[in-house]
Amino acid sequence: MALSRRSGGRSRLTIALLVLTSLTLLTLDFRDAAIVQSARRTAGNVFSPLRGAAETVSEPFSNAWHGITSYGEVQDENDRLRRRIEELEGRPVLDEDAAQQLAELLEQQNLEWVGAIPTTAVRVLSGSPSNFSHTVDVSKGSRDGIKVGMPVVNGAGLVGKVVLVTRDRSTVQLLTDPDFAVGIRLLGTQVTGTARGQGKGEDLLADTNIEPDAADLPKPGASVTTSGVDRAAFPASIPIGKVRSIKESRGGLTIELEIRPMADTERLAFLTVLLWEPTP
Repeated sequence: MALSRRSGGRSRLTIALLVLTSLTLLTLDFRDAAIVQSARRTAGNVFSPLRGAAETVSEPFSNAWHGITSYGEVQDENDRLRRRIEELEGRPVLDEDAAQQLAELLEQQNLEWVGAIPTTAVRVLSGSPSNFSHTVDVSKGSRDGIKVGMPVVNGAGLVGKVVLVTRDRSTVQLLTDPDFAVGIRLLGTQVTGTARGQGKGEDLLADTNIEPDAADLPKPGASVTTSGVDRAAFPASIPIGKVRSIKESRGGLTIELEIRPMADTERLAFLTVLLWEPTP
């Protein structure tokens, strides 16, 4: 029994010496001491029988350390793959948006109601209008023949008019602006009036020359275009919208119309400027 204890003590002492020697040699190796090379060879011969056991015991710790030290590389790779997946997942949305913009642009290539008026297509540069701003900036200006007052449309109809021009850009006032006014005509009738904007997302409000007791009162759904009367600010027959409702004016002498614009002024990608100026 005593012999067994002494053997166990020597084994523990041997392992302790192995660990201490290994640490000493490792420290000296970091310092690149030449004398260590011979000592390392000797130690290798002495402790080689114990090397396999030591490596077996230390393998889990070695793997854990490798995982810790390479974690940064793994994380970077995961981040790269995650970004790629997000790009692929987002591509259909981008393709859908591009297709929508292309369709909108193509829709404006053959506007029958424009007639012989020359036009130029522009891209909308600014974002959607806010409750406090009713203008958008577009990608062309005076060098493309654009002037203040020219009408601006899209495939649906009237969008607004140019109110500011620089060499390469222009600002368009939208028809939803409370300061915007346009002469209107009910399609197929002689009913005329003036429509004004009432703000983002709101219908236009138009006063007319119709008396409340007239026999041919307009009905909801009737189409409204620009009037194009003499010296009008817009050429005739540009679609504006459809009648949503009718009501008596405040004075009770005429009828007012609420008109839903055809053009969606909150989502604009491409527009067409009519290179047209009213006759003085």
